[in-house]
Amino acid sequence: MQAIKKKLKRIIKLFITYKIENDTRVYQLKYTPFTVKKSLIKKTFQQYGNTSINTKKIIFDNYMGHGYGCNCKYVTEELIRRGTDFDLVWIVKDANAHKGEFPPKVRLVEYGSKEAMFEYYTAAVWVCNYHLIHYWNQGLVKRFGQYYIQMWHGSFGIKKIEKNCDCLTNSQSWTYLAKKNSQNTDFWISNSFFEDEVYQNAFWSVKNILKLGHPRNDIFFKDGQDLVEKKVRKSLSIDGKDKILLYVPTFREKLDFPNYKLDIEKLKKALEKKTDQSWKIVVRLHPRMQNSLEKVCIDEKKQIVKADAYPDIQELLAAAQVVITDYSSCIFDFLLTVRPGFLFVPDLEHYDQERGFYYKLEETPFPIAHTNEELIHNIENFNQEKYSMQVEDFLKKKGSVEDGEASVRVCNLIESIVSEKEIRG
Repeated sequence: MQAIKKKLKRIIKLFITYKIENDTRVYQLKYTPFTVKKSLIKKTFQQYGNTSINTKKIIFDNYMGHGYGCNCKYVTEELIRRGTDFDLVWIVKDANAHKGEFPPKVRLVEYGSKEAMFEYYTAAVWVCNYHLIHYWNQGLVKRFGQYYIQMWHGSFGIKKIEKNCDCLTNSQSWTYLAKKNSQNTDFWISNSFFEDEVYQNAFWSVKNILKLGHPRNDIFFKDGQDLVEKKVRKSLSIDGKDKILLYVPTFREKLDFPNYKLDIEKLKKALEKKTDQSWKIVVRLHPRMQNSLEKVCIDEKKQIVKADAYPDIQELLAAAQVVITDYSSCIFDFLLTVRPGFLFVPDLEHYDQERGFYYKLEETPFPIAHTNEELIHNIENFNQEKYSMQVEDFLKKKGSVEDGEASVRVCNLIESIVSEKEIRG
């Protein structure tokens, strides 16, 4: 059925163009003046606009319903730890399949469903880590008395985002909805002076930036690291004697990957020679890169442990002894552990032209490699003492406020919003 729908959409696009103007969808028959206009918000507002806002309801959405992870997870767990009586709602793709990942107190609702739209219309606080493009496109209206907290999924990341990135803003409709998302955001949660500047430059109409830290990074400061590592090892069937290297390549806009791939066998041998220990190579692909493993790795002996389905990348980072990426911001979370991180960037010039960077890779603490040979050289010559000093200097220059208490501060904000609403009635 889905395949038929996709085919029909492709056929329709051959004859009809589509754009959004002033909360109105405008459909035009190509090469003619004939247009049809349809209100973006009228239908859904008629359905839900008169429903009461539940002052106890907090709604969470992790990257388009991508499961129990990122900042939203750690805020949820802190609210539960405090014993709050909030109605905690998570929007999740394939809610039934993910049910076992969530605490019993959390109520799951299917991403993109009518029920999800109802939850947004009636929640006191929205907590997300991405643009709510789908919901704005389906007619979502943020009502008086609702608050929207944005906890972006990036960090000290190097790659440009949103309006700083031409490949994103070339869509007029996407840009309209992204602007709408920014204009409706009440609080932006930052972890550094650097991220403050990114928010101000990359988004639209930004107000109320709060440097509270990213809740997802609290995991690197808390006790219980051993328990997290055991959980990851059990889930991925990795023996306790093996060290873990996590490879996390990011996506390409056109899924056009470089021909030069990470050689898993050479990498494994270099790690074993450097440390005199056995290693497992864990690979986690970006959600937009599913089924692309062969495009980024050479794995002739089938040694890779796949972790795409693992719901929380922060736990993978906490369990890893080494991380390699190309341009993913996750390595900038991992550097808080001060464990070795490496960059493997065979398509650096092409990616820079396509996406662009906020600063040079050479300004990061991570050794840079364009080829497998350079990567092996960087591993063989890695100096932990020098690297630790570079990490400390990097965090200082970026103005990091990460200290393991971000979840507490964000939950204090949520509780203050809810208390104010209850007092006002």
